[in-house]
Amino acid sequence: MYFDSRMNDKIPIFPLPLVLLPGEKLPLHIFEEKYRKMIEHCLKNNQKFGIVNSKNKDLLTIGCTASIEQLIGSDQYNNGEYDILVTGVDRFIIKSYNDSEMYKQAHVKTWKDLDETINNTLLKETNILLYEVLMKLGASSKISQINMSKNSFEIASMLDIDKRAKKILLKSQSENDRLLVLKRILKKAIVKIDYNDSNSMEYSDYSQFEA
Repeated sequence: MYFDSRMNDKIPIFPLPLVLLPGEKLPLHIFEEKYRKMIEHCLKNNQKFGIVNSKNKDLLTIGCTASIEQLIGSDQYNNGEYDILVTGVDRFIIKSYNDSEMYKQAHVKTWKDLDETINNTLLKETNILLYEVLMKLGASSKISQINMSKNSFEIASMLDIDKRAKKILLKSQSENDRLLVLKRILKKAIVKIDYNDSNSMEYSDYSQFEA
């Protein structure tokens, strides 16, 4: 395991039944009082919070920090609830928990990739497969964002990947390994789309990409 000193802080923790990846955008509905207070604290102090999968109660849990990009529809609710849009930033590993506040906090360190040489052939092949999948699904707005050099998390953020695959990507400390996972996912998706007649499918109809 490889830690990094860039992040060695105590951050608020938001356990959720999902996996957030770096670069991924996620809308959240905030309704519990303790998490409303947590978000208010983060907004006031310009602080990120950490999202971890709520089913994993262990130490050494891998999570992802979330940056609050937008407060949405606070005037739609009359009970203090509101919606936010967050973006995944950095992966972290939990070293210890702190329960001194109403909401859970944790001491974390950055979860960093191991040193390796990126396989540029694999990178290009995976980006080409992403382009092919999006073309088949008619996702024109996403196609325009492809530049054939997107890294694994940038590619993953353009797909609705199932939780099991996202856990693998989140934990992996190798960009090449993540690209291999995504290459396999995209190849499988192409077969599935072709089998189901891609001409009759919209991007929104394709529920999830599976490993």
